[in-house]
Amino acid sequence: MWHGRNQTSVFRVAILFLVVFFVLLPCTQALGQSGRKQKRTESQPPVQGVNQPDARVAPEPDAVPEKPKEAQAAVLVASDIGDFNMPSYYVDVARQGCVIEMREAHLSDVREAKNQNRVDAIKTAKDDGIYVVLLELRIDEFGSSSSGRYQFDLRYTIFEPKTGKIVNTGAGYPVQTQARIPTPQQGYGYEQRQIELMGRDAGRKVVKVLNEKQARTPVAFIP
Repeated sequence: MWHGRNQTSVFRVAILFLVVFFVLLPCTQALGQSGRKQKRTESQPPVQGVNQPDARVAPEPDAVPEKPKEAQAAVLVASDIGDFNMPSYYVDVARQGCVIEMREAHLSDVREAKNQNRVDAIKTAKDDGIYVVLLELRIDEFGSSSSGRYQFDLRYTIFEPKTGKIVNTGAGYPVQTQARIPTPQQGYGYEQRQIELMGRDAGRKVVKVLNEKQARTPVAFIP
């Protein structure tokens, strides 16, 4: 009889143990998982052939180095004494017309000198290291009309800085450009007007020569 009671007690204890075990099992699993360290997800390389907008980085623009500013070459426009058979200020009219045209072409450093000759022009070009434009105005006896109006011949010569060598020679003519007709100076008569146009034409040709010279050398003439 005692043996049957002992078996019943052992059976009840076993049942109670199983019940307690299954009740506490989820708690132990949760505690075990909470103690584990979470593994960090490693970034995978982008798949070839698939756009990755998040991974694209805009390239930084390359900095453009600033070019050093080139110094402008100074130009001296000089005129000779002129022909003795005409008024002396006619040469000044030609020189001023040449200077005005060159300054309107944005040559900032244009100087003037009067009563110069070729020796003076060459010496100035060598000593001062600047371009010298020498204007020589003469009366064209063969072109003068029977009405008493003179025709004039204006020649220019460009001397190179430091060497004094001749860069270019040419002539100015009383022509007007189609793009811009210059306004004559107040008080100019027919002859003065013709001489001014000749000086302006010579100025345009000088600017063209200097611009062509700029294309071959690092010296800047026009900003």
